[in-house]
Amino acid sequence: MNFGLKINHAFKYYKMEMEELFSNNHYKVMEVSLNPNESIPRHKATSDAFIIVKEGIGKLIFEDREVNLLQGTTMLIPGNKEHKLEVKDKFKACIVFASGANIVFA
Repeated sequence: MNFGLKINHAFKYYKMEMEELFSNNHYKVMEVSLNPNESIPRHKATSDAFIIVKEGIGKLIFEDREVNLLQGTTMLIPGNKEHKLEVKDKFKACIVFASGANIVFA
């Protein structure tokens, strides 16, 4: 399933909320929010993605490792690297993608 990042629209998918905060010809900034004990299933972005955790506790699960996410955590997720996100508390993060990037769910 290929789910593009919509421009200037908030959307819900897999119980997450994602809203575009800014975009130009080079990159876009999205804000993702999840409630406690929600998750985003295995997916990948078609460009590198830089995540900045604003609130909550979560875990990025890759095939070969797990990364704990806490408020203030920043991380580069390489393009086309499959992962899933599980959260324990109300979670909010900003994610920076290339302007033409898509999210592809496994």
